[in-house]
Formats: sequence, C-alpha cells, structure tokens
Amino acid sequence: LFAQIQQMPYKPPATLFIMGVNIAVHLNDMLIPFSISSVCLHPAKILFGWDIKRLVLSAFVHADDYHLYYNMSSLLWKGAQLEQTNGTEEFLKMSAFLLLVSHAIYVFVAWAFSMFGVFTATMQTCAVGFSAVLFGYKMVLNYGSPRLSNFYGMMVPLKYMCWLELVLISIITPNASFLGHLCGILAGWFYLKKDVLFSSLGNRLATLAGGQRSRIQRGVLRPAQPRAGLQQRQNWHN
Repeated sequence: LFAQIQQMPYKPPATLFIMGVNIAVHLNDMLIPFSISSVCLHPAKILFGWDIKRLVLSAFVHADDYHLYYNMSSLLWKGAQLEQTNGTEEFLKMSAFLLLVSHAIYVFVAWAFSMFGVFTATMQTCAVGFSAVLFGYKMVLNYGSPRLSNFYGMMVPLKYMCWLELVLISIITPNASFLGHLCGILAGWFYLKKDVLFSSLGNRLATLAGGQRSRIQRGVLRPAQPRAGLQQRQNWHN
C-alpha cells in the first residue's frame, strides 16, 4: 500500500487520514487487545442497550490483517477518485453520511426482520469493517456511468458492478456480511438522491403547513352565523 501511495500523482489527504485511522485502530488492537464483540455492529445492543458508539466504531475495526488490507486497498483506489473529483471537504461529508446511514439501515432492517419473524438471528449479528462505506463509494462512483467493464470475461455496464460484486463476494467469502454490503449500496443511492428527497420532503411539509394555516385562518375570520332556532326565538321575543 505504501508503494502504491508513493506512486500516486495526487495524494488524497482525507483518504489517507481515514486509512490511517483504520490501521491505527488495528495496530492498537494488537498492542492493547480489546474485544471485537464490544464494538461490533450489533443491532440488538444498539436498539435495546442504547450502545450507540457501535454505529461508528464498528467501521474502523477489522477481523484480521487480510480483512484490513483488502478494505484499505479498496479505500485507496475509490477514495482517491472521489476525493479528487468532489474535493476533500465533500468527500469527508460523504464518508460520514455513508457510514452512519448504512449502519442505521442495517439496524433498521434487522429490527424489521425480527418484527416479521424472519431472519431473526440478524438482530444478534456482530459485524465489523469499512466494507459498507466502500460499497457506498462504489455506488457513487459508478452510478449512471455509460462505460462497460470486464467482469470475468463478460462486458457489463459499470453501473451494475456493485451489484455483481455484492453477489460475488458473498459466494467467495461466505463470512462476509451480505446485508452490510447491501446497506452500503443503499446508503450510496440515498447520498446521490438526498437533495431530491429532501427537496420533495420540504415541499410536502410546506404544502401541509400552508393548508393547515389556511384552514385556521378561515376558521378564525369566518363570522359566526346564529343557528336558525336561536334566530327565530330572538325574533319572537322582539
């Protein structure tokens, strides 16, 4: 990895910083061991134990050296492209968005499964690694791309590569979190559509607020009409 970084004409600072944090956490674990189970993404402990730190810390912990190396290689390649294209500040915002949203979706889906009585073991899973964010990066990188890519001898549209990799990695590495990777892809899609979604939500709320205000104004300003029976009694007395 160091050799690859040295050969890069552009040294992406935010990408290298995120890599440094992941590597430092892994090395610290070797020097000062801590239990992965205490920081992993565990839906039940997050929902019922309010152990919110798991939503963030789980991304920076890796199961072993190979897991770390694979993820950091992917981070270097994807992060360098996204940071150079979007700028360092936007890339950091994107990374934070993808991390929090992908993990929140993971917890929500696990809870929904438990409510419907399917895949109930998902609530007790213990996932670690930066993979969900990496799949989110890939969705952002390739979304809408007209280019083709060679996928084991097949030319496929680049925009579908993240979905093919999702299936392939799950076959090659059964221990990999299919749900975690899928949630990363969904987080990437939400990142791409967030402006449209927030704008649509804002318009709907404004419409509802405007309608409610109009009804209140009509109710306040409308003169009270006496009831027919009351009007008749008043005329009789007069």
